[in-house]
Amino acid sequence: MVFVVDDSNIAEHGAVMEKVYLFRHKLFVERLKWEECRKADGREIDQFDGAGCVHLVRMDGGEVTAYTRLLPTTKPHLLTDVYPHLAQNGPAPRGPRVYEWTRCGTLPSRREGRAGIIDPATAEIFTAAAEVARERGWDGLLAQTHPILVNRLMSCGWDVEPLGLPTKYLGHSIVAVFARLKPETVETSRRFFGLGRSPIERVEVDAGPGLDIEIRLRA
Repeated sequence: MVFVVDDSNIAEHGAVMEKVYLFRHKLFVERLKWEECRKADGREIDQFDGAGCVHLVRMDGGEVTAYTRLLPTTKPHLLTDVYPHLAQNGPAPRGPRVYEWTRCGTLPSRREGRAGIIDPATAEIFTAAAEVARERGWDGLLAQTHPILVNRLMSCGWDVEPLGLPTKYLGHSIVAVFARLKPETVETSRRFFGLGRSPIERVEVDAGPGLDIEIRLRA
């Protein structure tokens, strides 16, 4: 299951966020070679990790297995400060009802031996993003992603608008999009991934030895 860490509860969940930062470094820096994000302490934290962030964390037995971060566009974010050249079609949507979908990843071991099959961790973190957007009344999410994932977003019920042409960045193709939330997006996402119910609910989160955290989640 996925749970939400935001301004309302992040102060209570430092142990969980430490696991998140280590997970991000292991996945994005050590595996995907984002060398500009490498830190000596093995914790991937950037200038956008601050007030207003919404962290979606999937844990299993005290281990982070999937994660994504949603950034407010009322503050500096990746498309304004890191990838402005991707918005070739003009200024991207911004405002209190538009967030930016970043740092989305799944523990590699969860994908091994699953060629052509979407693992449960990915299914839940993708669907959770849609559910949080609906629950909070957002219009949609900005994203910088590989062009192949645009089709997945559309299959999940998002109305996807490209903000420019695909561009090479660190040897990979990347495109900026605005994914508008539609009334049916959450239900379409659940159906696409074969989820019978929301992945976000009240759960007991085991954050490690001697630390069991009960978290009320927003569904």
